[in-house]
Amino acid sequence: MSKSLPPHLLVERALALVPDYEEFLPLSDALIGSSRVDVDKVWARSGAYATVGKRVVDPARVEELVRVLLDRGQQRLREMFDLVLGAIREQQAGNSDTAAQMLVRAGEMEEAARRLDKAERIYRMALGITQDLREKQMHVLALRRLGRTARTAGRLDEAWNWYEQSWQLAVDGMDVEGQVIACQGLGNLCDDRGERDRARTWWEKGLEMAAGLHQPALEWPLYINLSVLAMLEGDLAESERLLDVARERMEQSGAPDARMYWLNNRGLLLLEHGDSAAAEAVFRQALERAEGHWELTMRVNLGEALRGQGRLLEAEDEARRAEEVAIVHRLVPDLIDVYNLLGSIARDRCDEEGFVFYEQALRVCHERALPRKTEAAILNGYGQLHLACERPDEGRGYLEAARDVYRALGFARELGRVEEHLTKLEPEREPEPELV
Repeated sequence: MSKSLPPHLLVERALALVPDYEEFLPLSDALIGSSRVDVDKVWARSGAYATVGKRVVDPARVEELVRVLLDRGQQRLREMFDLVLGAIREQQAGNSDTAAQMLVRAGEMEEAARRLDKAERIYRMALGITQDLREKQMHVLALRRLGRTARTAGRLDEAWNWYEQSWQLAVDGMDVEGQVIACQGLGNLCDDRGERDRARTWWEKGLEMAAGLHQPALEWPLYINLSVLAMLEGDLAESERLLDVARERMEQSGAPDARMYWLNNRGLLLLEHGDSAAAEAVFRQALERAEGHWELTMRVNLGEALRGQGRLLEAEDEARRAEEVAIVHRLVPDLIDVYNLLGSIARDRCDEEGFVFYEQALRVCHERALPRKTEAAILNGYGQLHLACERPDEGRGYLEAARDVYRALGFARELGRVEEHLTKLEPEREPEPELV
């Protein structure tokens, strides 16, 4: 008599067996990344299968993925050792500037892997050995990298301090290129805070300063940001114009990663125009070369394009793939985009399963101290889900919370949309009786 197969092992139970050591992180990543939805619960309406921990583990796939992750980790470690040893040699030879450059490259590797605390420590080391150098370019670069790391971690005030220092040093050293890059960083932080007019001022200032440098690589990110800002404010024609200019500068610069930015924003603009099919084609084109963060971004946006066409099962599949990318690459803040998409799909189905996703999104938002505009978008989606599930009182509460944040940030377009939903919830007043 043949033995029956053992029951599926849930991810949360498998993770409970993994020691909480850094050395075992590849195994934890593999467990989550190789997991799949439990087919026995796909049609359950409890939402129990929705969370990562409720997925099931395939041991063979885990073993295969662990080998890949370990090989990748060993390669990264070899490269890190080469950079640090190189920095030691350069420092011994009296080349502090070159030593700092190698440390910054090591920090960038850690930052790309979302090891933000380690990246920050390395950037601080680079900052320390450039403190007294006459040439300040590497010192300014270390400041900007610290600003970028703090911004990614959600520490906006700290990030502002680092970028402001880099701006002032670039001004003192008459480093126009450094000033342009600082303008971009300071504008990004203003946008994170909801200060869109200040963000525009910094980005336009950067373009003015870059005009005489003839370096298109400095200009295209600023045009991209201004294009997104115009789109958010509802000026789609201006957004398209700025995006076309950005594309020209990208082609002139030859930057290898620039095309991803253009494809992403081109697809988003098509979604704003209501052309979901054309947006789908753009995002699928981008996915042919996308990895890591870009793969997650493009899959989420592709999911939105599919959702716009009513293809909810396909949209959900893209969201699940994006979730796996986020977990394996430790893109925890980006999980908010995944949960927002899954919540929107649940709203389209009038499915209370979506409550799980919005609660997860709020948890990540609060744990990572992400910008308030991010929280407002979650609250708005959560409120609309309650309305779709015929829970108007709860829906009103979340929409009012979103309204308050948008009002404080001065986001007129988003505020108008939320108030439109709230207006529909107001009870119709009976006409006053006419006086005889």
